[in-house]
Amino acid sequence: MFRKFLTWVVKNLIVLLLVAGIFYAASFNLSGMAQGGVKDIFQYASPESQKEIVSKLTLVCSSLDGKDVSGLQRQLSSGIISIDFSKIGALCKDYNSEKINDKEFFSGVVGTAIPDKLGLPKVQALDKYYSAIDFLNKNKMYYFIALLALLAVLFLLAGNLHDFLVILTGISFSMGILILLPYAAIAAYSKLVGFDTTPILSSILQGSFSLDIKAIISVVLLMVLRTYTVFILALGAVFLSVGIAGKVHNFRLKRKNKTPDTGKKETKGKLKEEKNEKESKDEKPDKNKKDVKEEKIKKSNKEKKSKEEVDEEYEHRDRTYKEVLDELDEMHERRRKEKKD
Repeated sequence: MFRKFLTWVVKNLIVLLLVAGIFYAASFNLSGMAQGGVKDIFQYASPESQKEIVSKLTLVCSSLDGKDVSGLQRQLSSGIISIDFSKIGALCKDYNSEKINDKEFFSGVVGTAIPDKLGLPKVQALDKYYSAIDFLNKNKMYYFIALLALLAVLFLLAGNLHDFLVILTGISFSMGILILLPYAAIAAYSKLVGFDTTPILSSILQGSFSLDIKAIISVVLLMVLRTYTVFILALGAVFLSVGIAGKVHNFRLKRKNKTPDTGKKETKGKLKEEKNEKESKDEKPDKNKKDVKEEKIKKSNKEKKSKEEVDEEYEHRDRTYKEVLDELDEMHERRRKEKKD
């Protein structure tokens, strides 16, 4: 029982280490993810809000031609992000010459407020986790050593190569599920419910932040989608395929191993039945012989009994005749006596 628990712990540590390494590498460029998130906020907002915010930003472009934009800059910078107007001159030229579309123009302007190096948000509960993963990411050798050490412990707990490979296929299946299931769930949410970032877009250049639940969920899910690259999706598909193939192979082996046992049991059962039938057949003639013998004994006893009864009857009959004759003699003697008298 304790061995199974240790195996479960080591398995989950390997899965956690692999998933953390894969997604940490993907989310390492947080500035790029944030700029992509800004594009998503614009893309999934309503067309009216898109036009409204683009019209406000084009006012900045028209005011950059030697005019004082300090008042407009103070007004737009009073929102939840601070736009650097000194960097948007080239964007205005590209937009006016139609080299970039509305989404690219908006993300470019708002992107000036995003620093080149953006760190992970500081959450006290996750500080140790972030620091450990950051250390392993910066020291790849330690990462691979830790992974190999866990695999060695897992092999010792498995006891043999076959069980070790079965556990590895289970890990591969879990990895595939952990990678692809959130992506599939978000894709299903997008189809069934849909993303709506209109309140967030409207509040970007205003002084208040929207607390619309659906809009916040949309932004969070879109940011999670940003962590998925083609490489990660392909890796998840490979893990899942290997895991499914391993489980199918293991199931077939178990089924194959069970079949000879059942065959042996069936043959044993058949042999036992044949033996019983043979014994019953052997017993039947003996039984018949015994029955015949008993019947003969009974018949002979009956015959003996009948002879004895006949003899007794004859004896009884003879005795009766004698008595009758005696009685007749006595009667005759009496008559003679009477005559003499």
